[in-house]
Amino acid sequence: MAFIKGVFSAYPRHYVTKDEFIRLFEHESFGYSKEQLQKIRRIISSMKIDSRPTCVNFKQFWEDLDEDKCPCTIERPSTDNLFRGAEDFFNPTIGDRAKIWESAVKELALRAAKGLIAKTNTKAADIDCIITNTSTGVMLPNLSTWLPQQLELTNIKCNYSLDNTGCGGAITCLDVARSTVLSGRARCVLIVTVDVCTTHMNSDQTLDMETILPNLLFGDGAGSVLITSQQEEGSWRISEPTCVLMGEDTSNQIAMQVRGNSYYLSLSKDLVPTLHTMLSELWAGVVKSMTKTSDPEEVEWLIHPGGRAIMDIFTKQDPPLSQHSLRHSWQVMREKGNLVSATLVFVLELMLNKPEKDMACLVGPGPGLEVKFMKIDRV
Repeated sequence: MAFIKGVFSAYPRHYVTKDEFIRLFEHESFGYSKEQLQKIRRIISSMKIDSRPTCVNFKQFWEDLDEDKCPCTIERPSTDNLFRGAEDFFNPTIGDRAKIWESAVKELALRAAKGLIAKTNTKAADIDCIITNTSTGVMLPNLSTWLPQQLELTNIKCNYSLDNTGCGGAITCLDVARSTVLSGRARCVLIVTVDVCTTHMNSDQTLDMETILPNLLFGDGAGSVLITSQQEEGSWRISEPTCVLMGEDTSNQIAMQVRGNSYYLSLSKDLVPTLHTMLSELWAGVVKSMTKTSDPEEVEWLIHPGGRAIMDIFTKQDPPLSQHSLRHSWQVMREKGNLVSATLVFVLELMLNKPEKDMACLVGPGPGLEVKFMKIDRV
């Protein structure tokens, strides 16, 4: 069997509030029309996201930050003036963004890994497998080879880089970690999921709302999970997940493309209706498989908080989830926004800090379109 030994989350020290986000998009350098700005203000105000962590200090866009205290070049990006080294810091090239992204991803991933190792009192020599995940950029060598060097993990027998799995990436990582432990290939697996979205923010006023929306929704963060073969008192056991794949006609409802000067992530207006229809057809079966009496209140529900509309889907199913069941997901949504693959780790950490039930179900949608379900239970 495979068990969760510990969970840890890391995020940048900068936060952006609703008002600051609106102020940014109102800046003349973005050039949005009055109609676009009205929609942006309305979306931001209704999102139920009070703030989100970001590697970008948004004040750099309207304040002259002290360059002596915050030196920055694209080669050595600082956490305060991330975009200042670009020729046009309101619209950096994709090369500028890639350097900034890689620097931020490495910093967050390393903090998440170090924090978990310290929290669980794990020895570096005990970790014999590492799994990493990101969906917002590309780096070679990848994180699964870079992190062991930084952490001095000298006993790694296998490593996996499970990138581009989107919001359900944490479940994918847990599934592979579970299989690796059950196969006997490893006994202690370190998972690190990290995404940095704000480096892809852009001022392209020609975008439609399906492409502007991700700029308003996503933040930055990293999460880490330690999976072991050793059962301890109160351990949470990982079960085999279920994955539901939609038809080919849904493949572009969550998508990312490299165009011009940036990665462009788009969320289709059809995404929420598609998820609602799909869940309505299989929800009763999901609840039955996750519980003993088909009562959803029997388990903790760890829903990826992809947005207010997606969260609301689960309160409209039969049987519906209560707001209390969604409390951990709502808290992450309110305080952190959508952090892509790391988000479910943040939700999982909240639940493990104060569990009310002995079973929990993780739910994460992803590009494709797919939805993953995974049950964990306390033994």
